[in-house]
Formats: sequence, C-alpha cells, structure tokens
Amino acid sequence: MTGYRIGRVCDLLGIKPHILRYWERELELLSPRKDQTGKRLYSRSELNLLFRIRHLLYDKKYTLAGVRERLWDEINGKE
Repeated sequence: MTGYRIGRVCDLLGIKPHILRYWERELELLSPRKDQTGKRLYSRSELNLLFRIRHLLYDKKYTLAGVRERLWDEINGKE
C-alpha cells in the first residue's frame, strides 16, 4: 500500500499527531484509509487537503467550524 503515514504527515504539516486525529474527528472530509495493521495512510489529495486546513486555521485564523463551512462551500462551488 502506498501513502503517507501519520508521523510523516505530521512532520510535513508541523503539527502533533493528536491534532491531526482531532481534525479527523471534527472534519468528515478527512478519512484516511488504514493498512493491515490499522495504521493510517493518507493519499496525496488528503495531504493537500490537510495543508489547506492548516492554512485556514493557522494563517487565516479560522475556527474549526469555519474551516468546515469554508471547505463545504469550496466543494459546492460557492467560492
């Protein structure tokens, strides 16, 4: 299986694993698949989405609820 494991993703994003797991619980758009041992594997598109989430939270100062709304608006073509 190919993909990025949680440790690598966290290194790339500059966040801790518990933060990433929290985002997964709060944002239904994030649902990485798991390998045979149950470890998360993130695709390239999920990694891009995570960079977008981090940008909205840390650079644009959105709340997590605001990020959720913004992402759904982007998906539905409202912005």
